[in-house]
Amino acid sequence: MSVRRADRFAWGAAVIAGCAFGLAPSEPAEANPGTGSVVRVEHRDPVAAPTRGPTTALVTVELFFVPRTNLQAAVAGVRALERLQTKHPARVRLVYRILKGSQPMLSIAVLEAHAQGRFNELIDVLHTDRSQQLPKDKILELAKRAGMNDQRLLAALAEGRYEDQFDSNDRRLKRLAHGSTAMTNALFNAKAHPITSPNDADLERAYQAAYERAQELIDRGVPLHRLQRAFEDQALRPEQPFVPSGGRDEVEDGALDHKLAKPPLQLVGLPSFGKGKDAIPIILLCHPNNTGCHSMMRVLRTQQSVYPDDVRIVWAPWFDVTQTTRAAEMTMYGDAALCAEQIGTSPDDFDASPGWVWVNKLLEVINRQHQRVMPPEKLIDLVAGELDIDFGQLSACRARLANKTLEWIERARKSGVTRQPALVIGGRIYEGLNDPTQIQQLVEAELAPGVLARCSTIGCSTE
Repeated sequence: MSVRRADRFAWGAAVIAGCAFGLAPSEPAEANPGTGSVVRVEHRDPVAAPTRGPTTALVTVELFFVPRTNLQAAVAGVRALERLQTKHPARVRLVYRILKGSQPMLSIAVLEAHAQGRFNELIDVLHTDRSQQLPKDKILELAKRAGMNDQRLLAALAEGRYEDQFDSNDRRLKRLAHGSTAMTNALFNAKAHPITSPNDADLERAYQAAYERAQELIDRGVPLHRLQRAFEDQALRPEQPFVPSGGRDEVEDGALDHKLAKPPLQLVGLPSFGKGKDAIPIILLCHPNNTGCHSMMRVLRTQQSVYPDDVRIVWAPWFDVTQTTRAAEMTMYGDAALCAEQIGTSPDDFDASPGWVWVNKLLEVINRQHQRVMPPEKLIDLVAGELDIDFGQLSACRARLANKTLEWIERARKSGVTRQPALVIGGRIYEGLNDPTQIQQLVEAELAPGVLARCSTIGCSTE
């Protein structure tokens, strides 16, 4: 399909869409319908995002924002992007991606307004209202001014509705912006575009660039209905990031790349977080009783939340057995974690294995001690008590698995691990890496579509 034909098709679709689903304010239902009368109840798909413009538009602009009162001042670009869509009604589709933020009731109200067919009306109310405090009564007042059904809104608030949409929007922004969400609130055809002080000329240039990218893909044979998937594939295919060696001066065989773990690390029986069937593992090797290890676990949990079905975190004990006077103590902690993986439970968080829960609890207890030293046996008993793990079963397991931690560390050393903390991503060992942005880039490189997938989506050069 040529670009000109695509534009004509998109224009026709926009006219049809405008007739069928127009964004003009809908008429409120009759206040007191008579007996036997028919009442029209506005309803939109609660899962679909609020939009302006046809699905066939060549440029999709996604605006990510947390709803606020005084919206024009609080969220840069809302009105400017709406003007851009009005200027190019057949070529631009504006998608409102609502984020949860610190006032979740208002975010729920905005998505409920969309479900009731009152999204534009509530957005207009938020532009004009200047209230600073937003308790439930105030949110109900704003909703009534927008013509919403307050009983349906109360039900949505009571249920804490739309959590899946909030999570999905948050993950989408983090993935497509590669973690740089502080300065990004808009995507033009899946490409991040910061909008800090928007003006119409700047947004017009961003639109033109996105439109030209769409033309290029269409010229390469990408079907119109696959455009957005193609743009997402491009955005999720970053270059392999450069990761410093973390202070290591020696480079084996002159290679600048990080070493592959050879042989690959065996992960059976290790604590983990994430249940994705085909998830790629991120392996964290660190001291079993070090607060820095706890910090890295939190960083990786945040990363895993962006890719809940694609990434699994695996924890493994590691310390240099030749350079520490506390090897016996750390071996006890490591063995206890491996035993907890076998005999423990994790009822509160189904994504966390029992061993992961144990390691997390152990580090929490150590933090609570405020540097007070507690004998390892007493500390292990304390953690077991807080997690309701049977002391007899734990003792028997620890006797059976005695020094299993040392055996695992020896295998890790043979695979190339030399110090902690270390991450293994894509089979490569990154020692000392703790930068969340670099970690996300490495994960994205692993999750990026393969060559065959790219060929089917955006075409491949034959040169």
